This record gives sequence, C-alpha cells and structure tokens, in this order.
Amino acid sequence: MEIEDFKMDYYNDVLDLWIRAGISIGSSDDKIEIQKMLERNPRFFLIGKENDKLIAVVQGGYDGRRGYVHHLAVDPAYQKKGYGKMLMHELMDRFRQNKVHKIHLFVEKHNKNAIAFYKRLGWEQRKYLTMMSFVPDDALYRSSI
Repeated sequence: MEIEDFKMDYYNDVLDLWIRAGISIGSSDDKIEIQKMLERNPRFFLIGKENDKLIAVVQGGYDGRRGYVHHLAVDPAYQKKGYGKMLMHELMDRFRQNKVHKIHLFVEKHNKNAIAFYKRLGWEQRKYLTMMSFVPDDALYRSSI
C-alpha cells in the first residue's frame, strides 16, 4: 500500500469508504468541514492506495498540544492485511516529528474490534475519563451531508 497526503479530490471516495467500513458520518464530515480539517492538518490527513485505488484513510488532527485520530477506515475487502496498522504507524511517525506529547482517539463502546485493534498497537483504554460534548448549534449539528 502506498500512503499519500489526502487531497479534496478524494473526498467522495473517502466518504464512500467510511460508509462501507461502518464509520458514523455526521455533519462535521461534509465537504466544507473536511476542507477545514485538511487546511489545519495537511500532513496528518492520510490515505492509502493500492494500484491507484483508495483503500484506507485516517484523519489526524493536531491542536498545538495534543494529537487526535479520527475515522481510521480500511476498505472491508482489504482488512486484516496490516493496512490499518501501516497507516497508523505513518501517522504516529508524523506526530513524533512534530513533537506531539500525547495522542487521543475516540472509539464507540460497541466497536470491540476497533478497541482490540488499537490495544494491539499499544493504545491504552482510559478508565478514569468521561467524554463530554456540547452542541452550540443543534440545527448545524443535525444537518445532513
């Protein structure tokens, strides 16, 4: 698999891949929001290709202190071949190059396969943290893609 920086030309393919891989898609995944993510984090938003076909994607974000991993997905036809691991290793290398101290990611509690995947890569499930969210504009949040 070849790893490249994401470009907006791949947006529709990435959206399709996320859906096929079972990623929950929301209003923050529309084209405008993804463009904003790309502009802020051009070196941390990666795709994986095999024979010019997009087969994997991960969004990495960096707020100046912490790194974040969003929406890692591998095409179901290409899973269990190490591609997710390859993409995560590349992202972690890029975070290290930028001297990121700690990296976080969020996994839906029911997604046991993803939790097991990240644990195999050395991630620690936090026991004493609770995620909290606030939606300042319900209409924006509930808008569809």
